[in-house]
Amino acid sequence: MNSLDEIAIRCGADKASTHPVKGHDYATPYEMTFGHLREDQIKILEVGVGGGESIRMWLEAFPNAHIYGADIVANTNPFNTHYPVGTTNPNPRYDFLKHDQSDRVGWACYLAYSGRDFSVIIDDGGHFSGQIITTFECLWPALRPGGFYCIEDLAAGSTQGTVFLTPGYPSHMDWLKGLIEKMNLGQNDIAEIHLWKELAIILKKA
Repeated sequence: MNSLDEIAIRCGADKASTHPVKGHDYATPYEMTFGHLREDQIKILEVGVGGGESIRMWLEAFPNAHIYGADIVANTNPFNTHYPVGTTNPNPRYDFLKHDQSDRVGWACYLAYSGRDFSVIIDDGGHFSGQIITTFECLWPALRPGGFYCIEDLAAGSTQGTVFLTPGYPSHMDWLKGLIEKMNLGQNDIAEIHLWKELAIILKKA
């Protein structure tokens, strides 16, 4: 079986260790933390579809999973196009709905469509602190016990002069520190938080 990084490279996903623009090398920690699920019949949701490179990666690497996508941009490629019931979906294991991740009501509607019990959720969306926090608060309850919640590109909130800090919300890292403090005090249902460069993977208690 090819590694997740090998598949990411072949699909042109920037989660790979090498990429024409920037290889974030997220595929390696993903393999380390939830690679044991690759043959399982699970549900994966990625926020931020783009050109569909990482969606192709998930479809190949997790052959028995159903993949869901969300993005504020739609109808520019097959992976950000919604195919209603009764139409021919070119990817029967993939479903997409257009959604603004800052919209809490919209997330409720999204979950009414997709259902819950996701094993893996990846936030590769707009990277604004308010978007990240809103999305986590809306989707964390839809993650199954023992599931993995991943937040990418956290450096967006730390670079000098960043525009990714939403007024009225804490910074990306201050918010994560708050989750860690609550986890240590037993005040939430987080079992573990793993940090890599620009990436956090949060494990829900089983």
